[in-house]
Amino acid sequence: MIEKIPEKNKEALRKFFPHPPDIPLSSVQEFIQDHYLNEAKLVELVRLDGERDQNYRMVADDRGHVRKYVVKICGPEENGHNLAFEHAQALHHISRQNQVPVPRSHPRFSGGNIFETLDFGGVSYPVLVLDWQEGEPVGQRQLSLRQYQDIGNKLGQLTHALRGFTGPAITGRRLVWHTGEFLRYWYFEGWQKLFDTESVKLIAAVEQQHAKLPLHELPAQIIHGDVHVYNTLLNDAGAVSGIIDFGDMIHAPRVIDISNAIADFLLPDSDVEKVMHGLLSGYVKATLLEEAEVDCIAPLIQSRLALTTVVTAFRRELGASITPQIAALDDASLTVLRKARSLELVDTIRHAANFMPRKTPVDGSMYQRRLNTMGPRPLLFYDPPLHIVKGEGVWLTAADGQRYLDCYNNVPHVGHSHPLVVEAISRQLRELNTNTRYLTDASIEYAEQLTATLHPSLDTVIFVNSGSEANDVAIRMAKVWTRHTGALCMDFAYHGVTEATDAISPSNYPTGKWSRPHVRLLEAPDGYRGPVKHGAPNFSQHYAAYADAALSSLAESGHGCAIAIVDSAFMSNGILDVPAGYVAALLDKTHAAGGLFIADEVQSGFGRMGSAMWGHQHHGVIPDFVTIGKPAGNGFPLGAIITRSEILARFTEAIGPFFSTFGGNNAACAAGLAVLHVIKTENLVARANATGTELRAGLTSLMKNHEIIGEVRGTGLATGVELVRNRATLEPATSETKRLLNLIRDEGVLLGSDGKNGNVLKIRPPLAFSVVHVPPVVIALDKALTRLAQAGR
Repeated sequence: MIEKIPEKNKEALRKFFPHPPDIPLSSVQEFIQDHYLNEAKLVELVRLDGERDQNYRMVADDRGHVRKYVVKICGPEENGHNLAFEHAQALHHISRQNQVPVPRSHPRFSGGNIFETLDFGGVSYPVLVLDWQEGEPVGQRQLSLRQYQDIGNKLGQLTHALRGFTGPAITGRRLVWHTGEFLRYWYFEGWQKLFDTESVKLIAAVEQQHAKLPLHELPAQIIHGDVHVYNTLLNDAGAVSGIIDFGDMIHAPRVIDISNAIADFLLPDSDVEKVMHGLLSGYVKATLLEEAEVDCIAPLIQSRLALTTVVTAFRRELGASITPQIAALDDASLTVLRKARSLELVDTIRHAANFMPRKTPVDGSMYQRRLNTMGPRPLLFYDPPLHIVKGEGVWLTAADGQRYLDCYNNVPHVGHSHPLVVEAISRQLRELNTNTRYLTDASIEYAEQLTATLHPSLDTVIFVNSGSEANDVAIRMAKVWTRHTGALCMDFAYHGVTEATDAISPSNYPTGKWSRPHVRLLEAPDGYRGPVKHGAPNFSQHYAAYADAALSSLAESGHGCAIAIVDSAFMSNGILDVPAGYVAALLDKTHAAGGLFIADEVQSGFGRMGSAMWGHQHHGVIPDFVTIGKPAGNGFPLGAIITRSEILARFTEAIGPFFSTFGGNNAACAAGLAVLHVIKTENLVARANATGTELRAGLTSLMKNHEIIGEVRGTGLATGVELVRNRATLEPATSETKRLLNLIRDEGVLLGSDGKNGNVLKIRPPLAFSVVHVPPVVIALDKALTRLAQAGR
């Protein structure tokens, strides 16, 4: 052999590439008999291959019971006694969890010591005795997809089992086989001399790729690190019967465990995608990986293959032991590496790990793509529209990195991407997601918790998927109960998009375009702009009286009154301050006409109004129906009708059992339960009250400098700011409001608008909004109003 590494360097390197011990068989037999067998008889002791350890298969007869074991005589290098101790501890730790078929150490033979020490030639060698795992190594066999998945799943279980194990000797060891430290240490200097030019270029390319990996940022733990085709045993049925050889355990990024395994299971004639997909898809069923980990798998597979050939080349150069297993893996490494680098495997890996493919750039503007695919008249906020890519708490982040304080979205009720809600949904989806035709815990528990927040008469929950559906079904139920078909709603109300709810949503239409023969509109109780102002005697009765003529008209037309429906925050009417007594009077008039009352709590419920959990409680009434949607699941589709049991009973007598396929599914109810939990534990109802009070005080303070602000009103975290061109005439500042939304967006705050004239700023943030967010909103609005005034001069 031509010497490629100077002799003076070889001695320093040999401690990293040690030979296994070579103790005479007679000395081994004597030691085993004295320390382990006691009265048992040694039947057989057969030498096994080992890179660093002197290994034997031992068969012993203990009073007629024949048992098999592995005897490992460990080298003294690498803090050998501590490693042996932690090796045995790790196996015990894994075995206690009963997840993976691994060997166990047997301290009982030697009086309780976890390992014994064999002294020979003035050197102490730690000795472990382990179970013999039955089965045959995978070797060069090509397996089915199901078998690869089974192996991957067992490895995932093993990684999961080891995550709670610690050991300073394993954590602190330096191992040449550590893929994460690929070619980093000085003992790999000069590796280029061991290869031809083509191979050097190939390995160098892998090294450059490896250097860019963010391994220090990934979850790390003690891992097996060496699950390959000779350490994985299959039984006669082809199932995994054992994972053996824990001698390469190390503290490393956990993703290295599965990356090493994939690399070592690839053979020159393998179906690479089948091996990768099988092992990885099985693995993530037991150990979920983060996206950053998944994106490192392809490069780490290449690093492992390159490392195998480099380490083996060094061992040959140094005359170190090369087992047949190492030689077999090495023979395939460069061939498989070239094949792996020639394939585009990122999408295969991401799919196997349950991640969607990376998005590829698309020609054309996003706006034009939207028009092409979703219709020519998009309903979008702001001009130009925002491209939002992330939400967290009360913040939205746009594609350009700009963060916006979200003071508009009520769907993420407890905050965008609230971790407790996200995890509740994720866990439930991993476990079960089916419908209410089965008995399931989540739907029953959620129904119980919902009704516990309401009057005892509201004792029955019917699950659907949205507020529109909830209102639609409530209307159907009311028609059956009352045998009437007519409805009362507020002028410019919004209650949904189904045919039934669209009919009671005049805000869906341009002025003068709405007309429904069975619906009568009520003058909204607007004490700022309406015919009766705040402070007028009998304010509530004046507005409630509008219902008398409407109810008479419905009766005369033959429709009668089936329902009256109110959004307790009067959100689409501009978030009105409605004095006590109005909603109660309207409810009484509805009941007197034989109708039922629907409290639409989609926008006003779940503590938004600050004074109570529900908007109707704020008004001191007990409705016949409570309908919920959007915020119930914090963005996960969830809707419900809560009513009296006798109303549902009559409805089902008329139509048969009611069922919504996705209504009340397990994941939706898990989201709903999480929302209720967050509202309670984070005290969001009281916080909405306190924060809203401070917000309105800050906004009111702007009135002295900005004549355009006509009124600030609302309750809790439902606030309306009405903008007028003249405080005396109340001429609505409609166009100014539209421009202002874009100006305040430029200041980093997102608001909406509402009201029949489109001149009311709608401030309706997630309930995660707190007093610390009030000053930025007030300052942003002040600046935006100043810019608006300057532009108008």
